[in-house]
Amino acid sequence: MPRTFDIAPVLLLCAFLPVGGCSLFATDAAPPPAPAADPYADIRPATASVGVVMPEPKDFMHPWDVPTYIMRVTLFGTLPPMNGGVAFVGDSLTDWGRWSEAYPDLRVRNFGIAGDTTVGLQHRLSQVIDAKPATIFLMIGTNDVEFGRTPEQIAANVADIVDRLRRSLPEARLYVEGLLPRQPEFDAKVRAVNALLQALADKRGLTYIDLYSHFVANGRLDPGLTSDDIHVSGQGYARWRDLLRLYIPAKGS
Repeated sequence: MPRTFDIAPVLLLCAFLPVGGCSLFATDAAPPPAPAADPYADIRPATASVGVVMPEPKDFMHPWDVPTYIMRVTLFGTLPPMNGGVAFVGDSLTDWGRWSEAYPDLRVRNFGIAGDTTVGLQHRLSQVIDAKPATIFLMIGTNDVEFGRTPEQIAANVADIVDRLRRSLPEARLYVEGLLPRQPEFDAKVRAVNALLQALADKRGLTYIDLYSHFVANGRLDPGLTSDDIHVSGQGYARWRDLLRLYIPAKGS
């Protein structure tokens, strides 16, 4: 015979709970308390202190990307100009690379910020320009892919970044790196972005560096080079390092 549920014990329990404490009858749950005001808000670091306008909150993928952005931008603001050398510019894939160790004979600065997007880089691009590097490796856009921007929007933002770098640093060698593959559900979009980035570089007479084809396996980031399907392992960085050697300037440049 079908099993029945005796509601009487539940009703008895609810009788001893505060009004609204029984989920069977509560209709107006109390809203969560508002976060406490930060007593140190007035002295917290801010990107404005180093001349960078902070992106809008809606332009960040995750809440934790905001303090990361502030910490890195304010750090870059304390560094002296490079006046030469090699700048690596991008998001976490760039940020987590040990570029100075990969190329120990070069003067290197890592302008990567974990979680950054094309919009975030647009806001802080003046820091790269003010550093006056002689060579720039640019890879940005994979977070935009996940964030929901279209390939056309991503490419348009990268075009703006490229054009500003070329106007301000006309003598610098600028390389546009294609996006790495990532999870399969993003593969078509990544390939679409890369096609637009290659066309952008060709139109402006710049070198496009195809990383995708060296890291892809069955429409995804090669599982032998990643532990999370988006970031690369040491083996992945070693492969990336070797692919860039063709474009790395002579010692001391």
